[in-house]
Amino acid sequence: MAFGELHTMAKKRQAEQWAERWAECRRRHDEEEQRQRVTVITEFDAGDPEATLHALAGEILRYRDVLRLLAEAIGWASAGAPFGLFPPGPLWRPRRPSESDAVPPAA
Repeated sequence: MAFGELHTMAKKRQAEQWAERWAECRRRHDEEEQRQRVTVITEFDAGDPEATLHALAGEILRYRDVLRLLAEAIGWASAGAPFGLFPPGPLWRPRRPSESDAVPPAA
């Protein structure tokens, strides 16, 4: 066999191995996504299909609101406006400066 034929065969085998790995990765991803769907449906299952749909719809609406707020925050950041997403909690206290926070002397 010539070098070109060996090189072509090696490339073909490499492509097949890549395709097999990709298919396995995709299969695992699909299984995990299905598991997560079942988990979410189980979480909102109210025993009554209509009540379950209403609970899911409420969460979807809440998700849309959060995305809208995130888009606004991104717009503020793009415009250079100061903003905060989460204020400090009730137990927050300023930390004491440590030696590692000190600015080194200018050379």
